[in-house]
Amino acid sequence: MAVVHAAPTDRSRLSRMMTTDLCHWANRFVYWLQEPVGWFALATAASVMIGLYFSPIGWALAASLAAIMVTGMAWPWIAVHVTQCALQPETIAVHEDTPCQMIMSVRNRAPIPVWGLTIQGYLDCDISGKATPTVGLACVPPLCTADYRINVTPAMRGHYPANEPQVACSFPLGIWTARRSLKEIHPLTVWPKLFPIHGVLPIVGFTPADQGEGSRGGRSGDFVGVRTFRRSDSARHVNWIASARSETLIVTERGVSQSVALDVFVDTKNQCGRESLARQIRVTASILASLHQSRITTQVWIGDRRLTYKHNAHGRRQMLDALASVPVDGKSCDLYQPVGSHASLVISHASCGSVRVCISNPRSGRRAGGVSRQIIIGPREDLAAAIATLWTEVRDGHVAA
Repeated sequence: MAVVHAAPTDRSRLSRMMTTDLCHWANRFVYWLQEPVGWFALATAASVMIGLYFSPIGWALAASLAAIMVTGMAWPWIAVHVTQCALQPETIAVHEDTPCQMIMSVRNRAPIPVWGLTIQGYLDCDISGKATPTVGLACVPPLCTADYRINVTPAMRGHYPANEPQVACSFPLGIWTARRSLKEIHPLTVWPKLFPIHGVLPIVGFTPADQGEGSRGGRSGDFVGVRTFRRSDSARHVNWIASARSETLIVTERGVSQSVALDVFVDTKNQCGRESLARQIRVTASILASLHQSRITTQVWIGDRRLTYKHNAHGRRQMLDALASVPVDGKSCDLYQPVGSHASLVISHASCGSVRVCISNPRSGRRAGGVSRQIIIGPREDLAAAIATLWTEVRDGHVAA
């Protein structure tokens, strides 16, 4: 299917005419010219015409060009058909921007070396859409079976390979690329990059109850103990006697319910490009990982998909796999509707590629900023520093008085 690009309206008429595809319906007839060998074939045909009607020198040119074409096409075809390749990651899952090793097994059945062998279509594309081979080998010795370890750094979340990988070779002239499907493929899951959130505490009680009054630190219930002052603590909970003795602010800790109910909605629409959506998913992954670590009961909606998971390693993997499944170009979804009196956390797009984190709680009071509070992370703001300050708001959103 042909794709037509609209010409920019801020350029001159001549510029628009030179850069607009006016005959897009004819593209399928000239696709063969995208490979350099197509131009060699065109030059060979022109040389034959010159030899027939003008000068015998055309035959010499046609023979030379034909020899180059045969050499440039025969060797890549032989290279991909005399070798058997397999590609396997050392681990089944890895985070974005985390190096991992790929094991490429190659068997060369030819008595001569094979040069320029590559594997395309496994981890080729990044956020910008630029395609590069996943693995490339300079030389494979003759009549051998070897394993090569290659370090790769996935730059974009997802389940790979997204398409069928191919063994490719364009050596020695690079005028034509021979390709063959890779038979043995092992998948790799790339999870969103996680950023640590400061102040993460195991906020669960010492009793096995899931609900009810317990010894988890909070702002209501029975007296549990004292601790140092943290951001968002109320002045009414400061223990002034203990603070005067230690010359630092000390807060009285009380027991609250063992498990907190929190609804999290993740907007998966792509409104400002791939990079903006990728930042939003990374913010989501960092928050959900911290909530999971703190054993907070969470209902998650990733777009229109509802996710429930347990507080164990399998649940964490399930949550990260669901975020990795979000398409890089986004997916349309309905707006979130608050359910009951639960606190809710909405992660969505803001203007100019920013990420909006909206914390809502029907039980919150004026000192918490009303029933809703928004945190905006700018498009150029450092995610590591911005996410590090989110934990207090997310954790205490349900108990803000």
